[in-house]
Amino acid sequence: MRHRSDLQGLRAVAVLLVVLDHAGLPVLQGGYVGVDVFFVLSGFLITGLLLRQFRADGRIRLTEFYVRRARRILPAAVLTLVVTDLVAHQLLNVVRAREAVGDSVWAAFFMANVHFARAGSDYFAQGQPPSPVQHFWTLAVEEQFYLVWPVLLAAVLGIAVLRRRLLWLVLAAAAASFAWSVHSTATDAAYAYFSTATRAWELALGAALAIAGRRLPAPAAWAGLACICAAGVAFSSSTAFPGWAALLPTVGAALVIAAAPGGASRLLSLAPFRYVGDRSYAFYLWHWPVLVIAAEYAGHELSGAVRLGLLAGAFGLSILSYAVYENPIRQMRWRPQTGALLWPASAAVVLVVAVPILVSLNARATRISEASAAVRPTQLGQATAVRGSWAPLPAVAAAVAAAKRGAALPSPLTPAPTDLRNDFYAFPAGCAAGRNRTSSTVCHLGASGAAKTIAVIGDSHAQMWMPTILRMARRDGWEVVPFVKVGCIPTKWLHTKDWGCTLWYRWAVGRAAKLHPQVTLIAASWADDPHPTAAVRAVSALIGRVKPFSATTIVVGDSPHQHRNPVDCLLASGSTMRSCTARASLTELHTDASVAATAQQHGVGFIKVTGWFCARASNVAVLCPLVVNRTVSWIDLGHISETYGLELTTPFRSAFRRELFR
Repeated sequence: MRHRSDLQGLRAVAVLLVVLDHAGLPVLQGGYVGVDVFFVLSGFLITGLLLRQFRADGRIRLTEFYVRRARRILPAAVLTLVVTDLVAHQLLNVVRAREAVGDSVWAAFFMANVHFARAGSDYFAQGQPPSPVQHFWTLAVEEQFYLVWPVLLAAVLGIAVLRRRLLWLVLAAAAASFAWSVHSTATDAAYAYFSTATRAWELALGAALAIAGRRLPAPAAWAGLACICAAGVAFSSSTAFPGWAALLPTVGAALVIAAAPGGASRLLSLAPFRYVGDRSYAFYLWHWPVLVIAAEYAGHELSGAVRLGLLAGAFGLSILSYAVYENPIRQMRWRPQTGALLWPASAAVVLVVAVPILVSLNARATRISEASAAVRPTQLGQATAVRGSWAPLPAVAAAVAAAKRGAALPSPLTPAPTDLRNDFYAFPAGCAAGRNRTSSTVCHLGASGAAKTIAVIGDSHAQMWMPTILRMARRDGWEVVPFVKVGCIPTKWLHTKDWGCTLWYRWAVGRAAKLHPQVTLIAASWADDPHPTAAVRAVSALIGRVKPFSATTIVVGDSPHQHRNPVDCLLASGSTMRSCTARASLTELHTDASVAATAQQHGVGFIKVTGWFCARASNVAVLCPLVVNRTVSWIDLGHISETYGLELTTPFRSAFRRELFR
C-alpha cells in the first residue's frame, strides 16, 4: 500500500483534539475522542502491514514485527518517563512525586491502563490530581493489542478455512467487544474507559478496514471529519464513554480512512497537517506531563492562556525530540538480536531511574510519619451553644484566628500529610455495599450484646463518622448497624439514572425497618451538591420513610468542604494557616440549613457540625481551617480524617444525647 499522507493529517487532527481538550479549550470538551481515532488508525495500519507481509512472504515474521514496533514506540516513551520522573522528583511534593514515579513503572511495562482503571474505581481516589503519566494508558492498550493480534492473525491465516472468513471473525470479535463496552460503560465507567476489552472493537474496526480493502467515494472523508469534530464539540466529561457514544468518532475515523483520494483527504495531506502528524506521537507524550506538573507546581488551576503557552512549549519539545532522538533511532538499522533486547532494556532504564528516586522519597515520607507519631491528639471540648446554633469549638475558633493573622502551620501534624489517604475508617469486609452491589452484609458493630441499636444510613459521609459513632457506642452500650454505600449521595436515592443507588436505597430502608432500631442516624453529603433542592428533598423523603419504624431519628449535618487538596496544601512550600483554610460558600451553608429546617419540620433531631470545622471570621465570611490544634481535619476535599473524627467524640456524644433526650 502506498504511503498515505492523509492518514498523517488524520493523526494531526486526533492529537490536536486531545491536547486542546487537555488545555481546557471550552469548545472541545470532547477532544478526548482523538484517542479513539488513534485506535482505529492503529488497527488499520498494523493489520495492513501484517497482511502485506503475509502476501509477500507467505507468513508473518513476528520477530521482525515486534522489533519494528519497539524501535518505533519505546525510545520516545522511555525518554518521556525518565524525564517526567526526574522533573517530578524536583518540582512536586513527596506524595505526588512518589505517585508519579510509581505510575511510571506501570507505564514502563505497558500496564498503565490496568493501574489507572483500578485507581479510577476507588471512590476515595476521586478528586485527586491526575498522574503526569496517566496518558500512557492509551499506549498500554495499543501495546497489548500489538502483543496479541499478530499472533492471532498469523494463526488464522495459517488455516485456510479460517483465512477465508477472516473479515467475519474480526467483525464478530469487534461486536463482542462493543457489546461489552456498552455494558461496562453503564455499570463501571472507570473500568470501561481504560480497559483493553472495551476498546478492542475500535482497533478491530481499523483491522476490518484493512482486511476489506475497499474504498468509499471521496466525499466520505468529509462526513468522517464532520463526525469526529462533532464528537469533539458535543461530548464532554459527562458523556457516558466509550459505550454507544464512541461510535461517532470511530465511524468518522473509518470513513476518512476508507475514502478515496480527493476532498477532505487532499486537505489532510497538506504540509501543515503532515508536519504535526509526523510529530503527533512525541507531542502526545510530552503535552500531558508538561500540563500536569506545571499545574501541580503552581498549586492552582492555570489560566487558559498559560495552558496554551505550555502546549506551545510542549510542541517545541516534540519537534526537538523528534528531530534529534526519535526519528534518528527509528531510521537506524538494527540487528534482530539487538532489537529484541529493546523491550527489556527499556523497562530496565525506567527502573534504574525510578527505584533510587522512590527510595529517596520513601525515606523522606518515613521521616515525616515518624515526626507525626510523636503528636498526641487531644479530645476536643464542646462549644457553649443552644440547639440549632453552630458556635465554634474553642480550638476551631483559635485556628481561624491563626489563619486570619497568617500564622505558620504547626509542625509536626497528625495524621502525617504523607499518610492522609490512609487515615479513614474501613468497614469490616462486606459491611458496606461495594461497587455494583445493591446490598451488603448486615453487620452488628459497637458494643457486643447491647440491647439498644443505632442504624446508620448514608454514603461515604456516614462512613467517615463511623469511628466517632463506634467509640460513643462502646462507651454507652449501643449496637451499631450500618447501611452504607459510598458514592450514593442523596440526589441518587430517588428514581435516578443511577439504578444501583436507587436499588440499594430501597434495600437499606427496608432492611433497617426490620431492625426497629432505637435510633436511626442519617449522614450523607449535601453541602456542596450542585442540586441542593433535590438533595434536601431526598433527605426529607428518607426521614419520612424512617420515622415510622425508628423510635428516634437524628440527621447529622454536613460541614462546608475544603476547596484545595489537603495533601498539596500542607506540603506546598510557604503554606500557612491562611493558605490552608477554606472559605465556606453561601450554598454550602444554606443547603445544610435547609436540611436542618427539614428535620425540624419532621420533628426529628439534627446535629449541627459546622462549628466543629468552621468559625465566623466576620459578618460575611465563614472560614474552615484544615488544621485544628495539630490535627489535620480533612483527608481530601470532602471527608474528615479518622483522627479528627475521634477527637470529636465528646462534642458528638453531647449533641447526640441532647437530640436523643430532648
